[in-house]
Amino acid sequence: MQLHELKEQLVKKIVQPLYIFTGEEVAVMDIYIKKISEIMGVPAKRMDSISSIYSRLQNNTFMNKPNCYVIRDDKDYLRQEKIWAGLNSGVTQGKNVIILIYTNLDKRSKFYKAHTNMLTEFEKLIPKVLAKYIKKEIGLEINKAIEFANLCDCDYSRILLECDKLTHLSKAANVTIEQAYEIAIQEKLIYSSPKDVIFELIDAVCRRQPHKSYELWHELKKVNENPLGVISLLYSNIRSMLLVQSAGGGDISNRTGLTAWQIKIAREKGKHYSIGELVKGLRSIRETEKGIKTGAIDQSIALDYILASLL
Repeated sequence: MQLHELKEQLVKKIVQPLYIFTGEEVAVMDIYIKKISEIMGVPAKRMDSISSIYSRLQNNTFMNKPNCYVIRDDKDYLRQEKIWAGLNSGVTQGKNVIILIYTNLDKRSKFYKAHTNMLTEFEKLIPKVLAKYIKKEIGLEINKAIEFANLCDCDYSRILLECDKLTHLSKAANVTIEQAYEIAIQEKLIYSSPKDVIFELIDAVCRRQPHKSYELWHELKKVNENPLGVISLLYSNIRSMLLVQSAGGGDISNRTGLTAWQIKIAREKGKHYSIGELVKGLRSIRETEKGIKTGAIDQSIALDYILASLL
């Protein structure tokens, strides 16, 4: 069942005996769980497994008040084929509703194929959609809200936490929400995951921004980021910059194997280095990577060496 189908169903105040939710967007999932429990007129009860409530379901009587059970990652139920049909049809649980949540499901599995009609996947929302939620939540202007969504890796749970932070900052500093957002960006109050910082670091090095590059690298060191992943990404970017800068005119995509978008980005970044500097940079990266793997270079200083040779 697609998300829009689930939404239409709940708008009509219809609930079904069994729901299976999967995906990354936990905060949006929680909104739908709350809506189902509101339609039923009962609070959602978090339970450990189907087996922990199975006998209770079978003792269901006409006078009993229905329950909304929420069960996360019940691995045993994935193998209990004999009771699937009863729960799918609602025969087993009567008026009760069961919501099963799985972090990941194998789409090739027998379980997945048997539950397609009651399964809804909650994928990350796109920045434009999240921006509307952000505007509704704290009133942040749409363009900044899109930037804000991207900063939070389009994770709605993180966005809600950061929105709360901005609201408190706005009140404490007696400034508008837009001003609070700018302060948060400037003071680095909005959390960035190591992955986000890695790409920011690569971009800063490729654009030859020494101060920002070292600042971001020291930030990454605090979370013990393995330099080999950063070095590999940097090599790939420098290589693309060299290919584009040395390709001349004509059909660059055909000669380099890069897409039009990769060529555009590599051209923008590559103007900060000469061809000779890019060649030297690639050699430095390759030698350093080899040195780490052979034990000749301590990985704790490897990226410092590369940055010194490039910047």
